[in-house]
Amino acid sequence: MDKKPLREIFKTQGKPFQVPLPYFNPQRADECVECVGGCMGACPEKIIFKEPGQVPHLDFSRSGCTFCGACFKACAECAGVLDESLGGINALALIDPDKCLGHQGVVCFACGDACKDKAIHFLGMFKPRVDLGVCTGCGFCVGVCPTEAILFIERSV
Repeated sequence: MDKKPLREIFKTQGKPFQVPLPYFNPQRADECVECVGGCMGACPEKIIFKEPGQVPHLDFSRSGCTFCGACFKACAECAGVLDESLGGINALALIDPDKCLGHQGVVCFACGDACKDKAIHFLGMFKPRVDLGVCTGCGFCVGVCPTEAILFIERSV
């Protein structure tokens, strides 16, 4: 059986999964595509990006989402696509064991230390695991990982 790297499993149609904004309503995505992206400038963490013809997405390489609501307020003025009743970010973090230092026997607590929700637990001093019942998808674990081992998948409803 041919084994695929974990990163390949989470790619869709040749491009990686793009983490949606908190409270994003996918049923109104068409309206979001046409929007000028007021949410981008409103985000104090500067993690929202929007390419022409696309919906905005989160890039956690520099920081994570604090759920401050600035994007929600900006969206209400532009397109009104975000809906607080939908909950937080519709994504969960996973750790790629092939890239993770802890899974290779190296002591590294970077992701666990950065996790504000304490959703990352270690087996002894190694092998971090994400508690999917606790993970909010905030992304603070991503930018601190020295090997880019944190991946995101869509949260199953």
